[in-house]
Amino acid sequence: MSARRTNRTEPGASADLYLERTLRPALGTCRQDIARFRAAPAPARDKASVHGGHEPVTDLDLTLQDRLTTEISRAFPGIPVIAEEGLAEIPELPDDCMLVDPLDGTAPFLAGSSDYAIAICLVRDGIPAQGVIDLPAHDIRVSAAPGLLHLTGDVTRLPHHRPRTVLTSPGHADTVQDRLSGTGWSAQPVATASVKITYVALGRAPAAVYLPRPDGGAAPWDYPAAALAVAAAGGTVHDTTGRDLARARPARLDGWLASLQPPDADLSALLRPPAAPHP
Repeated sequence: MSARRTNRTEPGASADLYLERTLRPALGTCRQDIARFRAAPAPARDKASVHGGHEPVTDLDLTLQDRLTTEISRAFPGIPVIAEEGLAEIPELPDDCMLVDPLDGTAPFLAGSSDYAIAICLVRDGIPAQGVIDLPAHDIRVSAAPGLLHLTGDVTRLPHHRPRTVLTSPGHADTVQDRLSGTGWSAQPVATASVKITYVALGRAPAAVYLPRPDGGAAPWDYPAAALAVAAAGGTVHDTTGRDLARARPARLDGWLASLQPPDADLSALLRPPAAPHP
């Protein structure tokens, strides 16, 4: 299934993508919460990040998380909800659970960027089963399951990156550009994992990468919903060991590469440690 076909529901998708349908009212209210916060911002606070270091958190993050977890607990009784806010470390995930990142990209959101998302993934038997990525700034919502991809909204509202562009975190952009020197690829900074991967799923960029970090930079709620969307569009998201992240147990990762086409050697090399300089 091509990402270009996601402007309509694929056959059977409306019957099978029940996660988005169930959470649709709560997600609509979350968009209203975001609009109210934009109109009257409240100060952010620092929190210890499960990624290491510190990052901002706001009352909006907590409001969205409470709204979503309440609805999930009502609609999916007995399914544990693993939500980012309030966690000091990444817990061991049960085989069946719901992963929730209520505001993926709080820092860019506070800076006025559109690079933020609400990301939710249902995990069954340890494997991503359904995912929802809401992009409120663009009025776009993506829902995915194995073989199914559905888009609500106008994909042309999203940035369209030119061929042979790989999206990466702003802090990694210079390093990625240096490592791609002479290959014809160029690096483009885009904050927020779920946003970068979703752009790939919807054909708005050919690839996205998160460079390996020794302390494991990606949390298990950062990527699986968007990885399902890429897989449903015919691409892959894999980690440094080659695991297909749409078909693997979510976990802390030290790097990932998303691509609609099989990645060439230049892109694949980004997930390997750079060669040590000659003495």
